[in-house]
Amino acid sequence: MSPPKQPRLRASKPKTRTGCKTCRARRVKCDEGKPCCARCLRYGADCEGYEVGVQKAASTRSSLKELLPQTSHHEAFLVRSVGKSPFTAVFHDNREYSYFLYFQEEAAPNISGSFDRDLWTHVIIQASWKEPSLSGLVASLGALYKAGSSTMTLAQEETDPHQQYAFQNYGRALRELQARISANPYRDTTRIALIASLLIYCFENIYGEIDSALGHLEGAFRLMQKQLKNASRRYKHSHNVSPTSALDDDLVGAFFRLDSGVLSRDHICEAEHIGSRLGIKYLEDRCDVPERFATISEARNYLEHIQFPNIPTLSRDLLSQLNTSPLSNIDENTRNMYQIMSFHLRRWNVAFTPLYEETLTQNSKESFAAAATLRVRARSTELASKRVCARDLSPPDLFISESREIVNLSKLVAADPSFRKSFVWDCGIVPGLSIVVAACLDMSIRKEALEVLKQIVPRREGAWDSLTAVKFGERFLQMDGGD
Repeated sequence: MSPPKQPRLRASKPKTRTGCKTCRARRVKCDEGKPCCARCLRYGADCEGYEVGVQKAASTRSSLKELLPQTSHHEAFLVRSVGKSPFTAVFHDNREYSYFLYFQEEAAPNISGSFDRDLWTHVIIQASWKEPSLSGLVASLGALYKAGSSTMTLAQEETDPHQQYAFQNYGRALRELQARISANPYRDTTRIALIASLLIYCFENIYGEIDSALGHLEGAFRLMQKQLKNASRRYKHSHNVSPTSALDDDLVGAFFRLDSGVLSRDHICEAEHIGSRLGIKYLEDRCDVPERFATISEARNYLEHIQFPNIPTLSRDLLSQLNTSPLSNIDENTRNMYQIMSFHLRRWNVAFTPLYEETLTQNSKESFAAAATLRVRARSTELASKRVCARDLSPPDLFISESREIVNLSKLVAADPSFRKSFVWDCGIVPGLSIVVAACLDMSIRKEALEVLKQIVPRREGAWDSLTAVKFGERFLQMDGGD
């Protein structure tokens, strides 16, 4: 094994207050070309030009302002929703309205996957029906998703108009959002800003600007952290209960899942380790696992509640052990922490097994895919913990059982018709397969896990990118002579 690899600091990028309006809205560096900047041309968006004077940019991180009144009738018109939604929303034209509906009916269910349906179909969609700046972001997402949807066979000339509209409307929606947030200093727009940040994160991620997507989240994390600090009670993820009535349960839960995903991803990307963005201390300490879970959602919440407090150290310690030869001993306090987590994971498994076995006999493949994904996540956490705590790596069957089950279940999930090789909101099988490639001692199983990762490229699960995971896995196999 090679000596421990020092973490590589993320390169700092100079920020500018004099860039074009479009780059400033996207929060990316502008080359300030005149009359149009080259970055906008490469991105495919219309460069909106430059302001005459430099104004202080509105920021949801430092100042939350009330939204402006709805746009006047000569700028937009009212389109009443049809079907199930009882709400109305202001759209600039019928084209924006049609892309909004496309996102609601087609894109949102695919992005949410087996989980988080309420977040996308209830919290985000319903808020967007009421708020013009959010509906513009949703419509932009709909257009971008339609342009790149793998389920549609569009000719290039048919795809380009969708993508062009997505970029143009995205820039306009960002400017409208900033204007509305900065309009009135006396009312709180925290919820609007947090929902918008999730939509922005999805847009940049679907387009492939992963670093930009994660960059947008940093301000949102700070905003959510401020809300948690001011809350009268701690957040209890196992019951999916928000600590404040001002924010939806699913919205708070979404940010905790993003925090966990980004934190675990930092290590395989060799990014600067900055710890939890939200502060895990806000989690309710107790985790009383029931005797049996009633639903997949309940099982998921409890599993994550067990995992979250340990993610900051487990990811770091695993990578440290993998890069160290001979084995380095972890301190007893850390070992005890992982033993407690393993105890809760065993209780979780007992409560989950009856529900998991039920999905094997049901006709719903979607229910099985969700249950199998949870099983992969639980078993991979066990594998990582055992690898970190191992005092002796000589037993020939060490880690075989967990690794084999993770790979087999991942193959079944990837073969399901609902599985998509594109961006989905939540972590699924990519982190678990990455752990097998790195931590398992059986070279044939490690290569098999890496092959599954290669087969699902370019899938992205939250902050986890399958292509990045493949490169990570190939590096470890080369280090161990498995190439």
